[in-house]
Amino acid sequence: MLEAAAEIVRTGAHSVFMVDAPTGSGKTSILSALLSARDDKQIVVVLRTVSQVSIYLDEIKKIRLNTNKRPRVAYLVGKAKTCRLRDEMDSVYLGCDVLKIMTRQLLESRMKEYMYLAGRSPDTVYDPSKDDSLLESIMDEKEGERSCCPYYLLSREAYLLDGEIKFRSSRKAQEVGRAIGDNIIHLDELDEHCGDVCPYEAMAISAEGADVVILNYNHVFDDTYRDAMYNWLGLEPEKTILLVDEAHNLGDTVRAVNSDVLPQFSVKKAIKEVESSRMKARKAGLNQSLAVAEQILPRIMKFMEKMNEKGTSSEEWFDPHMFSDFVFGESLVREDERMVAELMNLGDVIARQKEKGSEYSEIHLQKVGDFLFMLNFAKSDEAYVPLKYTDKRQVGGNTYTSTTLEIRNLDPSLQIESVVGQHHATVMISGTFSPPEAYELYYFANNDRATIITLPNQFPPGNRLVLTASRATTQSSLRDDRDNVTEIQQHLEAFIIKVPGNVVVYFTSYNLLNQYIDICTTIAKAAGKQVYLEPRDSKEVSPVLARFFQAGLKSATKPGVLLAVAGGKMSEGIDYRGEALKGAMVVGLPLMAYTEIQKTVNEYYKGKYGKKQGMFIAYTLPAMNRALQALGRVHRAADEDGVLVLCDSRFAIKGGMGVSEYLPEWMDREMKVCSGMESAQLITEWVKHHKPADVPVETKGLLISESENNEVQEVVLQIGKIEKTRLLNILAKIARSKEKFYLGTINNQLKKEDRLDSGQLNEIFTDEDFYRLGLEACYVPSIGEVEVKRIRNNDK
Repeated sequence: MLEAAAEIVRTGAHSVFMVDAPTGSGKTSILSALLSARDDKQIVVVLRTVSQVSIYLDEIKKIRLNTNKRPRVAYLVGKAKTCRLRDEMDSVYLGCDVLKIMTRQLLESRMKEYMYLAGRSPDTVYDPSKDDSLLESIMDEKEGERSCCPYYLLSREAYLLDGEIKFRSSRKAQEVGRAIGDNIIHLDELDEHCGDVCPYEAMAISAEGADVVILNYNHVFDDTYRDAMYNWLGLEPEKTILLVDEAHNLGDTVRAVNSDVLPQFSVKKAIKEVESSRMKARKAGLNQSLAVAEQILPRIMKFMEKMNEKGTSSEEWFDPHMFSDFVFGESLVREDERMVAELMNLGDVIARQKEKGSEYSEIHLQKVGDFLFMLNFAKSDEAYVPLKYTDKRQVGGNTYTSTTLEIRNLDPSLQIESVVGQHHATVMISGTFSPPEAYELYYFANNDRATIITLPNQFPPGNRLVLTASRATTQSSLRDDRDNVTEIQQHLEAFIIKVPGNVVVYFTSYNLLNQYIDICTTIAKAAGKQVYLEPRDSKEVSPVLARFFQAGLKSATKPGVLLAVAGGKMSEGIDYRGEALKGAMVVGLPLMAYTEIQKTVNEYYKGKYGKKQGMFIAYTLPAMNRALQALGRVHRAADEDGVLVLCDSRFAIKGGMGVSEYLPEWMDREMKVCSGMESAQLITEWVKHHKPADVPVETKGLLISESENNEVQEVVLQIGKIEKTRLLNILAKIARSKEKFYLGTINNQLKKEDRLDSGQLNEIFTDEDFYRLGLEACYVPSIGEVEVKRIRNNDK
């Protein structure tokens, strides 16, 4: 894998490397190979979630620890998580933009005062951190009364260039920013590290000259974001290597980027924006733009109100040509594109007026203009589908109805190819690229675009039992069949009762979950387990997971049964490590509901790739990914064990309605096909006779060196093979003798050749390991160590 990745980088020419690497394959170590072969290129790691940032920061740490290389790393996380004033704003991005404008205005006025007092010279620089009177005046400003952002203020300084006042990063911001890349500052340490400097500005500074820059999907695959972001960070696409992690999500992200949504409230607010700006627009000579807005907006509102009367909650297609006729048809001369341009022009003028007045709010007229622009794609390109749907909300005793219009993109391939084609080389990695050739076709519209490697599952087969139903199914024709329901119930009973510890059952939809919730609750009660439900509200996910994880501890008296939805909030991006999860079952093949819209998607891909391949990419491939992601929650480390169940006979069948041939090779090979009654016996026997495979603890650091012919030499750093039980015994011995110690102390009990660094020790021990010994542990950034201390009032 590493040599192949390095060769892709050396080749360049916009080449693509796709890696299907199950959990435990060490796929993030591919970063080492890219660094070794990059020459003068920068690497941009593209992530879906913020939680993944620390994984790559740790990977850079390992490279620094185990080699003589010191690559610099930077990351950029959204203002919603980094802005120090985020709790004061309804919209962080809009509020931040306005405060930045106000801050620059303040800097400019103070610079003028400074030049008046100190005299004007070409090298005049105004540093606000040395202006005590200014700092004193803004120190006690409260929410809603701010004259500037104090953090952004101290991140900038004013200077003269050709007689004009300009702004640049302050010396303090430069020092703070460079230290992020030099010292590898994690996100949870960023506020403390930055102090009174804006974290967002510091992150941007850290990217200057960084070897590795970590961004999110939108930063790279949204053209608007990427152009601005790359210019800001000094990145050149042709001199940049992309490393896209969790790349099975890329298609959905790009489709969302290329879609547009227009809610009814945006149209209402756009009408108010035009009314409040009428006089200023006329003074600016925008009478024609004003007339267009006053004609178009009420027509869009009238269309939506008609949809409200119909009250359709499900997604429905609407005719984009008829919509355009309705909206633009009253004009004597139809010039749709010109009218949209007039509307967008007026929106830009309103935005500039609000900036001058230091107002911050989203310009809804711009949203309307963007939507009407996207409507043109829906008229001529089958890859863009116009949709409408209506929501009803209860507020007090009143019911409010609101229509939303959407232009939905169905095909990400054009955008993905466009972005990849601008970069030196691209590496895509995922634990569920199965089958990878299908993802290649979906992403690039042909099967000759990428070099593909599929890695075997590195975890011991003895640590898992994989079962598939021989008769049970959630096919619509048999969903309510009495014998089928009984068969599914027997699989649920076997799984919930016979698998010890925490288990999760994923259903294909909330409707199916509700159909079996009473059955699962009854079974769980008989098994002495507590049921936990996936909440509809995302804010409630963390508390539910915390209680479920607590139930999985060996010290807990009542294990948990989590009922969730495949592809939902609890099926991807969450690490159920250690004893948190001992089994996962997917009930049904999690296909999307077969709506008119899904039929449209299917027809589009059938027309593009033929009936078999088209239906697979449009309908079956997303379902396979949801199932594999759900089962992947169980085994997150080599020493973890558990039971995996695919409760639908389609997973056991090849051809026709079956999907067996699309499963990962290791899963298809190990899978045992059984009835509900047989599954109880198989799980009982496996639990009774299973002993966790002896997985030695090894360091996973990679030493990457380059030979004379520039080939990557892959060397696993061997620091000894130590059984985890032995380490736990040593930990217990130390715990009995000291109130507080550092995890690195364990090395004193090991032979010199077996010693591990604190980062490796931190990976080996889970929170539950400490809990069992009556201990708790926390990482102390200032010393780079893990501090361990006894839990108060704990007699364990």
